[in-house]
Amino acid sequence: MKKAILSTTLAFLFLSGVAHAGCEQGDPPALPDGSSASEAEMAEAVKAVKSYIAATEEYQACLTAEGKRGKMDIESYNKSTERMEKLAANFNKQLKAFKSRGG
Repeated sequence: MKKAILSTTLAFLFLSGVAHAGCEQGDPPALPDGSSASEAEMAEAVKAVKSYIAATEEYQACLTAEGKRGKMDIESYNKSTERMEKLAANFNKQLKAFKSRGG
């Protein structure tokens, strides 16, 4: 009985640590200069931005799950939102430059 309780407790602690370690956010992708980028480069940028946004949403979901266990990192959540907004604004700027030259 003691062995089962100990095993369950250790498993819970291990899984809790893994869940917390899983809340990792990567860096936003580098964007091409819209005033000189090729169509292929802009297409790759679209994919990279979408991938980053999806990964950030997963990161935020992880933080939210941690919050349900009483460990929400609001500062990290807000910073990730700011990073997404900054990336989107920069991408839109580059896309506008790309389109302004007939892209």
